[in-house]
Amino acid sequence: MMSRLPINVRDILNKVSETSPSDLQLLAERLHDHALDERMPAETLRDCVVGLGFEGIAEFCAAAGIPDHVARRWQRFGVSSEMRAVLLFMLAEKKRAEQAVREFETVTHVGLIDFLQGRGVLRKAQ
Repeated sequence: MMSRLPINVRDILNKVSETSPSDLQLLAERLHDHALDERMPAETLRDCVVGLGFEGIAEFCAAAGIPDHVARRWQRFGVSSEMRAVLLFMLAEKKRAEQAVREFETVTHVGLIDFLQGRGVLRKAQ
């Protein structure tokens, strides 16, 4: 029966049969997360990337090296919960950096790198 299937289907079946149960569990979790977890709506995503300093989703994706077809999908459907978490983290870090710079501007006797490290914005080199 396997000889009648197209090569790509045969390859897929072979890969599935070689996949460990833990890989199948991770795949099931990934599908669940992507399909059922709350997504960041496109409008909220647009506000987020504007907050990061980009004109919009397409410009953010271009700067990040994300393909155009993904940018179009994000503009229509928003992003997954994982990407939502990453973007919100980036936005929070940007706000922390901006606050640190504002504070720095009131203190001129400390080097900028030392100041940012002291505020936890930059990590000290190991």
